[in-house]
Amino acid sequence: MAQDIQTLHQKASDAMAEGNREEAINFYNEILQQAPGDEIAHGQLMDLYFDTDKFKYYLMRANYNVVNQKFEHAINDTKKALNLDSNSIDARVKLARLYRVSNKNLKAIDEFNKIIELEPKLRDAYIELIDLYIIEDVKESAVGIAKKAVDEFSDDTELKNILAKLYFDTGSNDLALNVVEDLPMKAKILLSDGKNDEAKAVLDEIKNTMPNIKEAKAAYNLLLAEYFYNKNEYYNTLNTINEYVTIIGPDAVSFQMKALVYEALNDEFNAAVNFGYMKKAQNKNDEAIVEFNHAHSLNKNDKNVLIELANLYMGLNEKYTAMDFWNAVYELDNDAHAKEILGEFYFNEGDFKMAEKYGKYRSIKNKDENAKNYDEAQEEDEGLIEKIINFFSKK
Repeated sequence: MAQDIQTLHQKASDAMAEGNREEAINFYNEILQQAPGDEIAHGQLMDLYFDTDKFKYYLMRANYNVVNQKFEHAINDTKKALNLDSNSIDARVKLARLYRVSNKNLKAIDEFNKIIELEPKLRDAYIELIDLYIIEDVKESAVGIAKKAVDEFSDDTELKNILAKLYFDTGSNDLALNVVEDLPMKAKILLSDGKNDEAKAVLDEIKNTMPNIKEAKAAYNLLLAEYFYNKNEYYNTLNTINEYVTIIGPDAVSFQMKALVYEALNDEFNAAVNFGYMKKAQNKNDEAIVEFNHAHSLNKNDKNVLIELANLYMGLNEKYTAMDFWNAVYELDNDAHAKEILGEFYFNEGDFKMAEKYGKYRSIKNKDENAKNYDEAQEEDEGLIEKIINFFSKK
């Protein structure tokens, strides 16, 4: 049972007071297992190793600097430790990760390569090195390291799938199929190669073994939609995408697939609409406006497109252009929401004539024969204070 941090600190302090360094070290290490950021424990360990073990002292000082976000100091301390023991895997891993968090990826890559040479069985080093090569967009090098990892850990399913994904990303589909273990990835590769019947067999296997998890069901429907698309079964594709949306909600991928289906069906309007929604989902609002304007040019009276354009232009602070579209919405069917937006906008702009066109008046009540606007009220109120004073001064 884990002891309370405060209790461990007290025990460590007592051990130090009694001159029992090893016991104090054990207590402080136990503290760091529970609370890796405990600054006091790091500092005390640093002091405990100062006279007895310079290698561990520098590593502890590096940890202390990491806790205080002083990564350059931590790097220098770790290098000093490596000067004392150049074959230390722990120190090299620490240095590689410090380079990575300091955005010195090329130096981190060098260190992880040294680590793999020194300790070929350190699995995490391969994965971190692959990630760094991907970040630096050197996928061929990532492939090389992934192959080494699979050779070293021949039964490791995750590493095989990492290698398969890298092969797939670099266009080596046949090599990817030779190593892939993940069924959805296998189906994806087959579909990409146009091997639709083989892909369908894998999809059927996925369906029969799929866990009852919404993400898994959504991924299956996305692959099934791709299968139908490849087979030119476009209405089945749309239905399957709708199943995906029902599970996971609309997203950029679903809009893109719908757009591609409508393109294949020569439905230029719906293709443009869905490309617009795709760009919007990607937060590319300038590009979304281009797509929705294209859709608008094909159908001037589609209300949803008009509303999307109105909102997008408002988001870009192009208010008068937005009001043109809100006005088009209003003129379609006297939309109450559009009317309210237009009235409020022109009222705030001080254009009371336009505001009145959309039902926004300067009176407290709705404008009618008996309603008085604010200007009239101000005229009638002249001398009102004086009248009140005179009234209350009467005896």
